[in-house]
Amino acid sequence: MYRDDRNRYNNTKSLQEILSDIVDSPALSRGIKESRAIQAWPIVLGPSVARITTQVKFYKGVLYVNLNSSIIRSELLMHKTKIIESLNREAGGKVVYDLVIR
Repeated sequence: MYRDDRNRYNNTKSLQEILSDIVDSPALSRGIKESRAIQAWPIVLGPSVARITTQVKFYKGVLYVNLNSSIIRSELLMHKTKIIESLNREAGGKVVYDLVIR
C-alpha cells in the first residue's frame, strides 16, 4: 500500500525553530529568567559582594541572599530597589519582585 508522505514533510520544522518554540514557552521562559537573575547577582554587585555571599535562592518572585557581613547587608538594604531593577534588567524581564538579604 502506498502512503502519501508529502503532507508529513510539509509540516516539518528545523531544529532551531523547535528549540525556539520550547525556550519561548511561558513556563520555561520564566525559569530561564529566574536563573539569569541568580547568575546576575555577582555581575550586578561585583566581586567583593560575591565573595561574602554564601547563598542565593529564588522562590516565587523573591530573591533570597545570605551574606557574611552585616555591614554590607545593611548597606545593600538601603539600595534594595535599585538592586532589584538592575537584576531584572540583567535577567531580561521583571522576575524579581522582592529581595531578602540575610
